[in-house]
Amino acid sequence: MKINNQKSYKMLTKFRRVFLLALLTFSTTMICIGQNQKITISGNNKTLLNVFGEIEKQSGLSISYNQTKLDVNRKIGQNFDNQNLSSVMADILKGTNFTYRIEGNYIIITSAATSSKNESKKISGIVLDETGQPIIGANVIVKGSTNGVISDLNGSFTLEVPPGSRLQISYIGYQTKEITVDGNKTNLTVQLNEDSQALDEVVVVGYGTEKKVNVIGSIAQINGEKLQNRSSPMLSNALTGQMSGVTVIQRSGRPGQGGGEIRVRGVGSFGGEDNKSDALVLIDGIPGSLNDINTEDVESISVLKDASTAAIYGSRAANGVILVTTKTGKEGKISVSYNGYAGFNTATELPEFIDTWQYATLYNEATGREVYTASEIQKLKDGSDPDHYSNSRYLDEVFSRKGFQTGHDLTLNGGNAQNKYMVSFGYMRQNGLVEKNDYSRYNARVNLINEIIPRLKLTTRLSGVYGERNEPTGPGTDGTDNMMKIIEFALRHPGIWPSVLSDGTFGVGRDLNGTPPGWIKSSSFYTNPKFSVNANIRLDYTPINDLKVSAIGAYTYTNGEERTYRSTMKLADDLSVSPSMLTHKMTKTIYKTFQATADYNKTINKHSFGVLAGYSWEQQDYTDLQGSRDKFPGNDLPYLNAGSPDNQKSSGGGNAWAIQSIFGRVKYNFDERYLIESTLRYDGSSRFPKNQKYGFFPSIAGGWRISEENFMKDHESLDWISNLKLKVSWGRLGNQNIGNYPYQSVYELGQNFPFGESFSQGAAIKTATDPTIKWEETETIDGGFESIFWNGLLSFNVSYFYRKTYDILYKPSGSVSSILGLEISEMNTGKLKNQGWEFEIGHRNKIGEVSYNVNANLTVIKNKLLTLGVGNVEQLNGMVGNGSNLFIGQPIQMYYGYLTDGVFLDQADIDAWYDQSKVTPKPQPGDIRYKDISGPDGVPDGVIDPNYDRVPLGSRIPKFTFGLNLGAEYKGFDISVLIQGVAGVKGLLENYAGYAFRQNGNVQVWQAEGRFDPANPTRYPAYPRLEELSNTIGPNIQTSDFWILDASYIRLKNIQLGYSLPKKLMQAAKLGGLRIYVQAENPLTWNKYRKGWDPEINTGGQYYPILATYTFGVNFNF
Repeated sequence: MKINNQKSYKMLTKFRRVFLLALLTFSTTMICIGQNQKITISGNNKTLLNVFGEIEKQSGLSISYNQTKLDVNRKIGQNFDNQNLSSVMADILKGTNFTYRIEGNYIIITSAATSSKNESKKISGIVLDETGQPIIGANVIVKGSTNGVISDLNGSFTLEVPPGSRLQISYIGYQTKEITVDGNKTNLTVQLNEDSQALDEVVVVGYGTEKKVNVIGSIAQINGEKLQNRSSPMLSNALTGQMSGVTVIQRSGRPGQGGGEIRVRGVGSFGGEDNKSDALVLIDGIPGSLNDINTEDVESISVLKDASTAAIYGSRAANGVILVTTKTGKEGKISVSYNGYAGFNTATELPEFIDTWQYATLYNEATGREVYTASEIQKLKDGSDPDHYSNSRYLDEVFSRKGFQTGHDLTLNGGNAQNKYMVSFGYMRQNGLVEKNDYSRYNARVNLINEIIPRLKLTTRLSGVYGERNEPTGPGTDGTDNMMKIIEFALRHPGIWPSVLSDGTFGVGRDLNGTPPGWIKSSSFYTNPKFSVNANIRLDYTPINDLKVSAIGAYTYTNGEERTYRSTMKLADDLSVSPSMLTHKMTKTIYKTFQATADYNKTINKHSFGVLAGYSWEQQDYTDLQGSRDKFPGNDLPYLNAGSPDNQKSSGGGNAWAIQSIFGRVKYNFDERYLIESTLRYDGSSRFPKNQKYGFFPSIAGGWRISEENFMKDHESLDWISNLKLKVSWGRLGNQNIGNYPYQSVYELGQNFPFGESFSQGAAIKTATDPTIKWEETETIDGGFESIFWNGLLSFNVSYFYRKTYDILYKPSGSVSSILGLEISEMNTGKLKNQGWEFEIGHRNKIGEVSYNVNANLTVIKNKLLTLGVGNVEQLNGMVGNGSNLFIGQPIQMYYGYLTDGVFLDQADIDAWYDQSKVTPKPQPGDIRYKDISGPDGVPDGVIDPNYDRVPLGSRIPKFTFGLNLGAEYKGFDISVLIQGVAGVKGLLENYAGYAFRQNGNVQVWQAEGRFDPANPTRYPAYPRLEELSNTIGPNIQTSDFWILDASYIRLKNIQLGYSLPKKLMQAAKLGGLRIYVQAENPLTWNKYRKGWDPEINTGGQYYPILATYTFGVNFNF
């Protein structure tokens, strides 16, 4: 369409005139209003500077003056009670030879002589970036005053300034520039250079913020900008590879359940609760879940890694603290931003199985019998009778689709100096690879900041999240009562039973209850909706300039629901699966907290110190209620009241815990050169007995910024060192994640007792508890250095940490009495250490029009079990405890087994080898050969014995984790690449995932192709001889290094390519910016693991592959 430029110009001119007239009218009105504003100032002998401050607060205007001419330390010896602004200004400037005027939002003070001579002049200019593009919203201010303006949509500004003034021009992300206004120059062109912000960066710490260069603890922080536009539904996975010392392992790609396990500086505990090693997550100071947050709402994430930073959170901080700060409103007119994407998911890895005719052939080989005849094998191969000789591929039929995924986020932001707001809405949907499997989440957030009166600020944060997870489920027989069991069945069993017959009916399956495709297409379902709402109210009061008193009250309500319906199914041959059954469970969690702090910070010359004191109270209550019925009249009414009451069941329960704390922090620095800080917290928890209820958790840290020493500053040859800091810290932390009533003898309901010839229900104590249990405690020593060179061009950080956990709560093996049969509860009996190094290096630069950045991190961790203590007898080779993964002097989660040397080639080879009849009673060619390591006398004895010849084979805990972040921008194009990985970690595929014919299970391609072949024997095949394996552990599937795998991997975690439209085009379209992008999440992985299995999952159990996601997206703002 052709545009009439002349007509458009005339319309624009008229619009400008109307706009200017309205602006002039508005400005005149505002000046009159400003002159008549009421001002109250009490207190004699205030300095003129203090009076200016009060006027600015009460009037909302900024005062501009020349610091070199006006004596702002002059005392004002009078009070003002509800007087007009004009009267107050006249009185305080009386006799000073200065006058004032109001222009817009400024009170401009000039000397009377200057005013009469009209020395102030008007200058104009434009602010550009390094590429020559205008910078919108740059601050242009007269240095030493509050006289300033903001550049417009074209980067232009106009300002009236005294001659010889120095202008400061600044913008977020750019270096501030100063320019002297010459006598004759009235038109300026200012070009700003990008700023690394390395020296001025502020990080979030416990109950406050701190300049990064002054932080002496170990804190990692990532800005929300690095997380935006990621298609990962779970925020925890977006942290993978981003920070040193923070390991994120994703064990599943299951929609709604695929969040990562976050470990800060190793695994700090074992035994007991599953979450004992989880970090504490605080969202705006309140406990929450990372995976319920909309990524677009995140301003920053800080991870407190050592005791000096985390001790302020005491008994909940032993495994680190993750502080999430959400976005707040910004001063200015309303801005609207939108981000949306859509794409699809595929599996990163899926195992490949042989055809059923191959299965039948190899089954005959494994058993040594003709279980399948040649004619049956041929029918399986040619597909001539698919209803009876099937080649179904269950896994392909279960993972039958590419999952659609989409996300949409809308954010509104704006406000003025007194009131700011941020409102956001988010929607995300992820369809799984299995039909009828999906996860949807809706997020809403409102963050408000209101200055009620001068010095009193109210911050209101309201958020809500609704998530719903849907999955298919099976008939409940053979353990197929959930989606993961259906997948397990598909992985485990060969497809010799047809899924769907030629007449369209579902196959009867192995156990006459159907097959995975039939279960998925049935009316059975599982649904898990959950709703959570949080209200977080904070008041900040500043009674004096250096003191802030804060109070926070928060309330979180979470309602969850689970419904599992197993429908009736009609199968072939007039068979059916019945009866139908519904289980319905409701849960409710209420969390309440109140926190109060007083924070005093003062700087006197070169001395800066701060004191924080606080109080905290928390309580959580949980209840659940569950009921079930069966024999529903049909599948159309899956509600409890529609089922038969004959077999109805109900149950319910609840628990609660509370914690009360006082805490404090003292910090001091001299000239930002010598730094010291100490924190303490005193916690009382309901989870411990009366005499052990309270714990004290202190820390201390010190730092030395060598770069601030005169001997560094005085040498020009060292100017390239922008920051060099040494730091060291010590602290003690606690862990209360041990269950709610570990010390109490709890009666369990539902126990059956014999009375006469029948049983009656009752209650009984089943566990002998320890009434003296106490906190698990962790001591941490941390030291290292941080450096920044060439003002952020290069940075390099190194940290060493030693983390020792003692009094670990662990449940020993055995029982108190063989007569009473009481189990032993957890006891404070273990010691564990984690020690290691963290390395970070960063580089950013701009060459011509190309900006780029490189950031890498590496963490090296050594985990070691020191002792297991009371109640555990150390076994041969150092084995202790009631499991096979605890070994004194070794990492936890240890694999323990035999060393091997290939397989037997023939009978002569068997006769020449050690006696391994205790492990392999009747060895055959193709069986694994086990090495003789030791004997009763501590030396090899020629006999393979499980008591002497098993050794540690490696741990599931990675020794090395690393990440590499790459980014570049050029003329609107941008690209970012995230690579992450782990090394020094072992994995084991057990059961059907690792062993062929396990309980008549399926055979993978690598097993068939790599098996021992008697006709062509080799010493080191990929798989030993085929055999029929029962549920017991056979000779060839003993835990050994034959099966232990290197689970190290390198993964291309995310790659994103985007293009931002030019600013001038956006200005013409009245948009702030428009960017389109494509990205891939988990597209490539390099590893030496078993083909078809993802090493990050590292299990042969219930397997849902990690998802590779490919999306196209757009974001814009206006």
